[in-house]
Amino acid sequence: MLSGVPQGSILGPLLYTLYTADLPTSNKTLLSTFADDTAIFTTHPDPVTASHNLQAHLHNTEKWFRKWKLQINENKSTHITFSLRQGQCPPVYINCTIIPHAEKVKYLGLHFDRRLTWKDHITTKRKQLQLKTPELNWLIGKTSPLTLANKILIYKTVLKPVWTYGTELCGSASKTNIAVTQ
Repeated sequence: MLSGVPQGSILGPLLYTLYTADLPTSNKTLLSTFADDTAIFTTHPDPVTASHNLQAHLHNTEKWFRKWKLQINENKSTHITFSLRQGQCPPVYINCTIIPHAEKVKYLGLHFDRRLTWKDHITTKRKQLQLKTPELNWLIGKTSPLTLANKILIYKTVLKPVWTYGTELCGSASKTNIAVTQ
Protein backbone atom coordinates (compact mmCIF):
# COMPACT_ATOMS: atom_id res chain seq x y z
CA MET A 1 0.00 0.00 0.00
CA LEU A 2 1.55 3.25 -1.12
CA SER A 3 -1.02 5.64 0.36
CA GLY A 4 -4.32 5.74 2.20
CA VAL A 5 -5.43 3.58 5.12
CA PRO A 6 -6.36 -0.11 5.32
CA GLN A 7 -10.05 -0.52 4.53
CA GLY A 8 -12.09 -2.49 7.06
CA SER A 9 -9.59 -2.19 9.89
CA ILE A 10 -10.58 -1.07 13.36
CA LEU A 11 -8.33 1.97 13.16
CA GLY A 12 -9.28 2.71 9.53
CA PRO A 13 -11.85 5.46 10.23
CA LEU A 14 -9.53 7.22 12.71
CA LEU A 15 -6.51 6.94 10.42
CA TYR A 16 -8.54 8.19 7.43
CA THR A 17 -9.75 11.17 9.47
CA LEU A 18 -6.18 12.01 10.47
CA TYR A 19 -4.93 11.46 6.91
CA THR A 20 -7.53 13.85 5.45
CA ALA A 21 -7.58 16.43 8.26
CA ASP A 22 -5.86 19.01 6.06
CA LEU A 23 -8.25 18.64 3.10
CA PRO A 24 -8.51 22.13 1.55
CA THR A 25 -11.32 24.41 2.66
CA SER A 26 -12.55 27.72 1.32
CA ASN A 27 -14.42 30.67 2.77
CA LYS A 28 -16.80 30.53 -0.21
CA THR A 29 -17.74 26.85 0.15
CA LEU A 30 -18.77 24.41 2.84
CA LEU A 31 -17.02 21.05 3.06
CA SER A 32 -18.93 18.11 4.53
CA THR A 33 -17.13 14.82 5.13
CA PHE A 34 -18.17 11.55 6.69
CA ALA A 35 -15.68 8.70 6.43
CA ASP A 36 -14.73 8.73 2.73
CA ASP A 37 -17.88 10.54 1.54
CA THR A 38 -17.32 14.20 0.80
CA ALA A 39 -19.69 16.93 -0.32
CA ILE A 40 -18.80 20.49 -1.23
CA PHE A 41 -21.56 23.11 -1.06
CA THR A 42 -21.61 26.67 -2.27
CA THR A 43 -24.35 29.23 -2.45
CA HIS A 44 -24.75 32.39 -4.47
CA PRO A 45 -27.67 34.13 -6.23
CA ASP A 46 -25.69 34.07 -9.49
CA PRO A 47 -25.27 30.47 -10.77
CA VAL A 48 -22.09 31.38 -12.67
CA THR A 49 -20.45 32.70 -9.49
CA ALA A 50 -21.62 29.62 -7.55
CA SER A 51 -20.04 27.33 -10.16
CA HIS A 52 -16.85 29.40 -10.18
CA ASN A 53 -16.55 29.13 -6.37
CA LEU A 54 -17.16 25.38 -6.51
CA GLN A 55 -14.66 24.91 -9.34
CA ALA A 56 -11.97 26.84 -7.43
CA HIS A 57 -12.46 24.57 -4.41
CA LEU A 58 -12.40 21.46 -6.63
CA HIS A 59 -9.15 22.65 -8.23
CA ASN A 60 -7.51 23.00 -4.79
CA THR A 61 -8.87 19.59 -3.82
CA GLU A 62 -7.38 18.03 -6.98
CA LYS A 63 -3.95 19.43 -6.07
CA TRP A 64 -4.28 18.05 -2.53
CA PHE A 65 -5.25 14.59 -3.86
CA ARG A 66 -2.26 14.56 -6.24
CA LYS A 67 0.09 15.61 -3.42
CA TRP A 68 -1.07 12.76 -1.16
CA LYS A 69 -1.37 10.23 -4.01
CA LEU A 70 -5.08 9.63 -3.57
CA GLN A 71 -7.53 9.20 -6.42
CA ILE A 72 -10.94 10.78 -6.83
CA ASN A 73 -13.57 8.43 -8.19
CA GLU A 74 -15.11 10.66 -10.85
CA ASN A 75 -17.77 8.00 -11.54
CA LYS A 76 -19.20 8.47 -8.04
CA SER A 77 -19.19 12.26 -8.24
CA THR A 78 -22.39 14.18 -8.95
CA HIS A 79 -23.24 17.86 -9.31
CA ILE A 80 -26.68 19.07 -8.25
CA THR A 81 -28.12 22.59 -8.18
CA PHE A 82 -30.63 23.22 -5.40
CA SER A 83 -32.96 25.89 -6.72
CA LEU A 84 -36.57 26.69 -7.50
CA ARG A 85 -35.40 28.48 -10.67
CA GLN A 86 -35.26 26.84 -14.07
CA GLY A 87 -31.87 26.01 -15.55
CA GLN A 88 -28.64 24.68 -14.16
CA CYS A 89 -25.33 26.05 -12.99
CA PRO A 90 -22.47 25.87 -15.49
CA PRO A 91 -20.61 22.53 -15.40
CA VAL A 92 -17.71 21.85 -13.05
CA TYR A 93 -14.77 19.51 -13.59
CA ILE A 94 -12.60 17.06 -11.66
CA ASN A 95 -9.35 16.02 -13.38
CA CYS A 96 -10.58 17.53 -16.67
CA THR A 97 -13.74 15.37 -16.50
CA ILE A 98 -17.16 17.02 -16.31
CA ILE A 99 -19.00 16.06 -13.16
CA PRO A 100 -22.40 14.83 -14.35
CA HIS A 101 -25.36 17.00 -13.38
CA ALA A 102 -28.29 15.25 -11.69
CA GLU A 103 -31.83 16.10 -10.64
CA LYS A 104 -31.54 13.78 -7.61
CA VAL A 105 -28.66 12.57 -5.45
CA LYS A 106 -28.22 10.27 -2.49
CA TYR A 107 -25.80 11.35 0.22
CA LEU A 108 -25.39 9.50 3.52
CA GLY A 109 -28.72 7.74 3.08
CA LEU A 110 -30.67 10.93 2.38
CA HIS A 111 -32.32 11.40 -1.01
CA PHE A 112 -32.11 15.01 -2.22
CA ASP A 113 -33.91 16.43 -5.23
CA ARG A 114 -33.06 19.77 -6.78
CA ARG A 115 -36.09 21.51 -5.25
CA LEU A 116 -35.65 19.89 -1.81
CA THR A 117 -39.21 18.53 -1.78
CA TRP A 118 -38.10 15.30 0.01
CA LYS A 119 -40.59 13.30 -2.05
CA ASP A 120 -37.97 10.75 -3.13
CA HIS A 121 -36.61 10.38 0.40
CA ILE A 122 -40.07 9.82 1.86
CA THR A 123 -41.02 7.37 -0.93
CA THR A 124 -37.81 5.39 -0.44
CA LYS A 125 -38.23 5.16 3.32
CA ARG A 126 -41.86 4.12 2.86
CA LYS A 127 -40.81 1.31 0.51
CA GLN A 128 -38.13 0.16 2.96
CA LEU A 129 -40.76 -0.04 5.71
CA GLN A 130 -43.17 -1.91 3.44
CA LEU A 131 -40.45 -4.52 2.81
CA LYS A 132 -39.28 -4.85 6.42
CA THR A 133 -42.66 -4.96 8.15
CA PRO A 134 -43.93 -8.25 6.63
CA GLU A 135 -40.56 -9.87 7.37
CA LEU A 136 -41.00 -9.02 11.04
CA ASN A 137 -44.68 -9.93 11.28
CA TRP A 138 -43.89 -13.34 12.77
CA LEU A 139 -42.07 -11.53 15.60
CA ILE A 140 -44.27 -8.49 16.19
CA GLY A 141 -47.64 -9.67 14.84
CA LYS A 142 -50.71 -10.66 16.87
CA THR A 143 -49.84 -14.37 16.88
CA SER A 144 -46.27 -13.84 18.12
CA PRO A 145 -45.59 -15.27 21.59
CA LEU A 146 -43.30 -12.34 22.43
CA THR A 147 -44.28 -9.90 25.14
CA LEU A 148 -45.44 -6.43 24.21
CA ALA A 149 -42.23 -5.02 25.68
CA ASN A 150 -40.12 -7.21 23.37
CA LYS A 151 -42.27 -6.33 20.35
CA ILE A 152 -41.80 -2.63 21.11
CA LEU A 153 -38.05 -3.17 21.46
CA ILE A 154 -37.90 -4.85 18.03
CA TYR A 155 -39.98 -2.04 16.54
CA LYS A 156 -37.69 0.62 18.06
CA THR A 157 -34.49 -1.08 16.87
CA VAL A 158 -35.55 -2.22 13.38
CA LEU A 159 -38.44 -0.16 12.04
CA LYS A 160 -38.29 3.20 13.80
CA PRO A 161 -34.74 4.05 12.61
CA VAL A 162 -35.88 3.63 8.99
CA TRP A 163 -38.67 6.20 9.15
CA THR A 164 -36.95 8.61 11.54
CA TYR A 165 -33.65 8.87 9.63
CA GLY A 166 -33.42 12.39 8.27
CA THR A 167 -36.70 13.63 9.75
CA GLU A 168 -34.94 16.76 10.99
CA LEU A 169 -34.31 17.71 7.37
CA CYS A 170 -37.28 16.26 5.52
CA GLY A 171 -39.70 17.42 8.20
CA SER A 172 -40.21 20.51 6.05
CA ALA A 173 -41.70 18.43 3.22
CA SER A 174 -45.07 19.62 1.99
CA LYS A 175 -48.18 17.71 3.01
CA THR A 176 -48.80 16.74 -0.63
CA ASN A 177 -45.38 15.06 -0.89
CA ILE A 178 -46.01 13.16 2.31
CA ALA A 179 -49.56 12.21 1.22
CA VAL A 180 -48.38 10.87 -2.17
CA THR A 181 -46.44 8.14 -0.41
CA GLN A 182 -49.28 6.92 1.78
